[in-house]
Amino acid sequence: MRVDLALFDNNDALLARTEIRVGAEQVVSTCPAFRATHKLGQDAADIVLSEFPAHIDLRTVTLDMPIHEPADWESIDLGRYTLAFWCRLD
Repeated sequence: MRVDLALFDNNDALLARTEIRVGAEQVVSTCPAFRATHKLGQDAADIVLSEFPAHIDLRTVTLDMPIHEPADWESIDLGRYTLAFWCRLD
């Protein structure tokens, strides 16, 4: 499963955008705003975002993302931040 991730602050300013490919083996991917550890489970992708820089006051974000392919971006409210994501089955 391919997942595009985009992190925005509360003013809709894009802080980071990256693409990860979630598969059967656990993999660590990095971008300037976070580290993503991910693995495909039975019915969901286990994705953990961590190691945010000091200016982004998030510690760890754990996602249990169902395996699906929506028509458009989805998002999660993280207080001062919004995490947008778009899943595609490859």
